[in-house]
Amino acid sequence: MATRAILIALCCAALLGACAAPKQAAVPLSVGALSARPVRIGVAMSTVPKADTHFPGAGCLLCIAAVTVSNTALTAHVRTLPTDDLPSIKDDLAALLRKKGHEVIVIAEPLDIDALPERQDSKPNGAKKDFAALGRQYRLDKLLVIHLTKIGVNRNYNSYIPTGDPQGLVAGAAYIVNLEDHAYDWYRALRQLRSATGNWDEAPDYPGLSNAYFQAIEGARDALRKPLY
Repeated sequence: MATRAILIALCCAALLGACAAPKQAAVPLSVGALSARPVRIGVAMSTVPKADTHFPGAGCLLCIAAVTVSNTALTAHVRTLPTDDLPSIKDDLAALLRKKGHEVIVIAEPLDIDALPERQDSKPNGAKKDFAALGRQYRLDKLLVIHLTKIGVNRNYNSYIPTGDPQGLVAGAAYIVNLEDHAYDWYRALRQLRSATGNWDEAPDYPGLSNAYFQAIEGARDALRKPLY
């Protein structure tokens, strides 16, 4: 019964992914977006997902089942990897914004993006979610959002055949919303992949792959800080 429930859930996830909205294009951080005048800007992060394994390309249900079983030990290990250092990225970005002369409010509680209302008048290069209530609560001009969606280990498959070694993974996006009109002042998709040095398949602790996971986290941190220097 448990296996059947897992397969149903995976099937639903695949269908939802197929119906997903088009990806948001990158919006470079313009020179004037944060330098024209000091602003009051909030920095928030969505709920950090738990570390897990991800196997894109294992499309059919039988393939998913076979891949899941063959990676049981790896998945068990990845789910023990810590994520508690990730919220400190908010403080990193807040410090850089303060150096630019802005008043920065670090929002302590995780942001439940799925619970936010949809904007009915959203435009290209504009936020689809409505952050107005958050802006009023903290009296913000702009809001920097860090939205991590996948953390852990990624391994690509062609059906049930792996097409490469597993890699440490951090994926998501970061963006700055101008709360006057909900336009993006900046939008950056985030996908950091890091390979293990040497042999990755060293169960049960997978030291090389675990190190790649932490390198992916640091890569994500650096990628988000760089535009704000």
